[in-house]
Amino acid sequence: MSKRFPKKDRKLSRPPIDRINVKSIVDFPKDENNTPEKNKQTPTPRDVFNNYLESTSVHGLQYFGKIDIKVGTAGKILWTCTILICFICLSLMVVQFLQRYNQNPTNTYIKTFEAPIYKIPFPAVTVCPVAPISMKKRLAILENAFLPKNVSREFLLNLLKYGHHIMNPYTEKNVEYFGKLETFLEANKWKIPDFLKILTPCEEMFESCWWSAERINCVKSMKTARSAYGLCCSFNYYLEDYLFINSRRGHPKPKLLSSASFGRWSGLKLVISNEMLTNEDNTNDFMRITYNNNIMILIHHSMDFPGFTSNTYIVRADDELEIAVKPTAILKPEGLYHRNKDNQLTPVCIADKANPLEYMPVYRHENCYTNCKAKMMYKFCGCLPFIFDPIAEFYNIPHCKLDGLQCIQQKLGQITAAKDIKNKNVTCSCGNPCFDVLYDGLPNTISMMKANFSKTRTEGTAIVRVYMYSQVYQILETLPAADMTYLLASIGGIFSLFLGCSFLSLVEIVYFLYLFCRAVYLHGRTESRTREISDGSFTHRRRHVY
Repeated sequence: MSKRFPKKDRKLSRPPIDRINVKSIVDFPKDENNTPEKNKQTPTPRDVFNNYLESTSVHGLQYFGKIDIKVGTAGKILWTCTILICFICLSLMVVQFLQRYNQNPTNTYIKTFEAPIYKIPFPAVTVCPVAPISMKKRLAILENAFLPKNVSREFLLNLLKYGHHIMNPYTEKNVEYFGKLETFLEANKWKIPDFLKILTPCEEMFESCWWSAERINCVKSMKTARSAYGLCCSFNYYLEDYLFINSRRGHPKPKLLSSASFGRWSGLKLVISNEMLTNEDNTNDFMRITYNNNIMILIHHSMDFPGFTSNTYIVRADDELEIAVKPTAILKPEGLYHRNKDNQLTPVCIADKANPLEYMPVYRHENCYTNCKAKMMYKFCGCLPFIFDPIAEFYNIPHCKLDGLQCIQQKLGQITAAKDIKNKNVTCSCGNPCFDVLYDGLPNTISMMKANFSKTRTEGTAIVRVYMYSQVYQILETLPAADMTYLLASIGGIFSLFLGCSFLSLVEIVYFLYLFCRAVYLHGRTESRTREISDGSFTHRRRHVY
C-alpha cells in the first residue's frame, strides 16, 4: 500500500488555530507599577522588616522572623521577656557608669618615685610659743611700762603670764579682766600686735639657728608671722611678703627655698631659748593652762597660712625633736568638672590664675578656709583681729580691739567652721589646688642628758631639727578617668554583654530604618496609583472577539 495514505489506526489532526492576542487588539495603558519586575524590586514594609529580623546581628531578634525553626508563641514570649530584661540591665549599667564618671571623673596615678628633692620647696617651719611668759620677762616688761592706778602689780604679773593666749581670737576669754587689760594697753599706748611682740619677740626666742649645717642669723631668718595660734616666728614663710603688696603691684612671687641634701645633719636646726620654756607652776592661775613648758611647731607650705590644719608637733624643754619630712606633689588637670552631692558641676581643682579668694592672693586649701573665716569675722563683728592685719590694712577694714575679740569669741561656733557652709552673704566652698604639695612629717623625740649640754646648748633649751627624709620624692598625677575612647569602649562592652551587638549593629538599625521608610513610601505610592486607575481614569474591560 502506498505510503501516502496514512495508517488506519492513525488519527487525523489539523493544525491548531492561532490564538488572537487580545492585548494587541485592545490597547490597555501600561502600568509600570503592576509589572512583575517592578513588584519584585519594591518589597513591602513587612518584607523589609522580616528580612531585617532574619539577618540582624542583635541576638534574639531573628527568632521573631520567618525562619525554618518554628519558635511558636511560647518561644516568642520567652524571647521577648529575655530581650526586655537585657535592655533593662543594659540601661541600669549605662546609667550607673555615667553617674560614677560624673561624680568622680578622675583617677590618681603615681607619675614617679624618683623626682629629685631639690625641685620641691622646703616646708615652712613656724614656731609658736604656747608656754606661759617667764617671771623674768614679766618683771622686765613692768619695769619699763606705766601701771594704771586701779590695776595692781600682782594682777598685771598674772595677766602678762597669759597675755598671748588672751589676745588669741580663738581662745576662750573672761570678760572680768578685759577692762583692766584695756586700761593697761591704753596707758602705755600699745596696740594688740605691739603688746604681743613685747611678750614673745622672735629675737629672744632662739639661741642659734642652722641651715644645711651652717649657722645663720636668727633675726633675719626667723620672721614674725601671724597664725591661728597668734604671733609666731616662721622660717621660709613668704605668704605675708606676697600678701597684697607684691602681688598687686606686679612683682613676681618670691623664690621658695629648697634643700639639695637630706638626713638629720641637713635642713633646719633651731635651738630654742630656755626663757620660752618656763617650768613655773600655774595650777593656781586663773587660766589654768595644762601645758607649761611647750613650744608648738607647725610644718606647712610656704604659701599656706599657718592654721589649724597644719601639721603640728610639740617640743618640751630638754628635748630634741626631729621631724623627717616626706613631701608629695599632686598634679591635677585644669578645666575638668564633676557633679557634687547637690548635682552641681564643680571644678576638680582650682588653678592659681583663677583664684576666687577675695583676701588671699594665692589659692591654697588652708588659705581658702582662712579667707572664709575672715569674711565671717568681718560680717559678724565688723572688724578683723590682729592675725589678719595685712588684710585689714589693704582693704581698709577696722582692726579689732578687745571688744571685737569678745564678739569673735561669742560667734566662735559659726566662725571656726571647718567644712563647706552657705550663709547669707558668706559662702565657704573650698576645693583643692591644681598643683599641691603635701608634707608628711615623721617625728622623733629624744630626751637630752645634762652631759650633752655645751656652750651652744644650755640647760632647759629645746632643739628642733627639720630635714628631708630622702633625696627623692614621689609625684602623684590625677588624670581623667575616661576619655572618648574609654567611654565608647566601655559602653560598647556593655551592649555586647547583654545584646551581643556592636557599632555595626547601630549602623544596621539606621540603615534598616531608611529601607523601611522607603518601602512604606513606595508601597503607599503604588496603592494610590492602583486606586486612581480603578476609580475612573482607566477601566480595564475585556473585549470578546468571535
